[in-house]
Amino acid sequence: MLNLIEKYEARGLELDIDEAKITAVCKRPTKRARLGYKTEFAYRYGTVARMIEHVEQFLVDLERADQYKQERKIARAAAKVAALETVKEGDVFVASWGWEQTNIDAYQVVARKGATVTLREIGLESIEGSEGFMSDRVRVVKDAFIGNEFTKRITGKHINIDDVRMASPVEEGQEFYRSWYA
Repeated sequence: MLNLIEKYEARGLELDIDEAKITAVCKRPTKRARLGYKTEFAYRYGTVARMIEHVEQFLVDLERADQYKQERKIARAAAKVAALETVKEGDVFVASWGWEQTNIDAYQVVARKGATVTLREIGLESIEGSEGFMSDRVRVVKDAFIGNEFTKRITGKHINIDDVRMASPVEEGQEFYRSWYA
């Protein structure tokens, strides 16, 4: 039992085991909690063996979660590096956004310096015969600039335009659904 308690303390957790009542309580000290700690688990078990099994499994699960977080961190960093290498001048990014409507905004990379790109909004053309009731399909018109230049940072595969819009890279000739309400 002391070995388990030491393992929990090494992770910054407090483990209280009561063999007489067959209970285990794990607390994580934190300054933000009203009582000064957050309860991770507090259980009463049928047997002491089941209690020890659960307490040990909790540590295994914590280790697995830490390993997963580390793997995700490495994968995100690799994806960001890959994205930085692939974005070049002339690339087109599209943001699809809206509530009860689908707005499409297109941006072209005018310049790139490190992880910073200079973007400029470009126009869209409606595809002949795709018009529906307050909707149509559109295609990006490269080099048809309609807005001013602005700079943004590349944050992986996407570029965050603002709080609402996140632009993704698109292939040339790709079509997008657009709708609006009067």
